[in-house]
Amino acid sequence: MNEKLLIVEDEETLCESLKRVLSREGYSVDSVSNAEEAFDALEKKNYDLALTDIILPGITGIELIKRFRGKKPELLFVVMTAYASLETAVEALRAGAYDYIVKPVMHEEIRQVVRNALDHKSPRKED
Repeated sequence: MNEKLLIVEDEETLCESLKRVLSREGYSVDSVSNAEEAFDALEKKNYDLALTDIILPGITGIELIKRFRGKKPELLFVVMTAYASLETAVEALRAGAYDYIVKPVMHEEIRQVVRNALDHKSPRKED
């Protein structure tokens, strides 16, 4: 399992917790705390999946997805938010997010969502 994940989360405690949980699952995990750093990371490295908070310093996680969908359509995004609403869920999915998770994020839930997303992506890799 060599899947590369990027966590875009400005809450340091949550970011470290997610990084620890996903690293234990065998993923290569990097993290950044804002969208600007995410742009740099996504330009420099090919990630399989990015977990992003909706509310970030600078631009939103949804805007981050919109900007990268054209550049790297194979990159999957999972959106996390503490401020869940039907509107933000629909907006995230329309922007191209694979899934939408409400905080607080449970470790088992995030492991399952990431695995499902990467399993969903696998057939496209073989083409």
